[in-house]
Amino acid sequence: MEVKSLELNKNHTWRARPGYKICVLDRGAVRFDFPAHWVAEPKDDSMMLHDRKPSDESCDLGVFVFHFSAEELEGYDVKALLERVSTEPDRPAETQSEVREIDRGDTRIYWLEQTYTHKEHNRPAKFRAAIAHGPVMALITMNYWANRAHALERVWNEVIRTLVLGVWVEDPKAGPRVQ
Repeated sequence: MEVKSLELNKNHTWRARPGYKICVLDRGAVRFDFPAHWVAEPKDDSMMLHDRKPSDESCDLGVFVFHFSAEELEGYDVKALLERVSTEPDRPAETQSEVREIDRGDTRIYWLEQTYTHKEHNRPAKFRAAIAHGPVMALITMNYWANRAHALERVWNEVIRTLVLGVWVEDPKAGPRVQ
């Protein structure tokens, strides 16, 4: 993936809350809002967003896009898949929430939260993961220190609230076509 900041057309249709930017991956396969001051770091298979320069102290939000439709996932236990992808030997969960489910008609989002103690730093930390599926599938993960949870969980809530899948855009400078 690559990061491009584009100068928008005068009459563009993109809208985000003040203080937020819009992240659009694969020309609209995945779209969500994130804080404007966060740092975008493209990886080969994902987009990483950080609340500051990537470091031991940064909050790390990762977004992975998979081109599986809801029909292709029919019959899969997405909740079990979420729990499997959230299992990490280097990050053994001390607690795990129930899987939360959000149904938006053409998009379904499952997410959970875990608490753990970071082995190297011996500090309480949190991990959140979501699988959203509809026209495509997205995996969203977020790692952060527990003492920063209050502010960072608001960011998670905004990412999930604004998450849209499968609204492809012909011209990113103009935004999605409004009928």
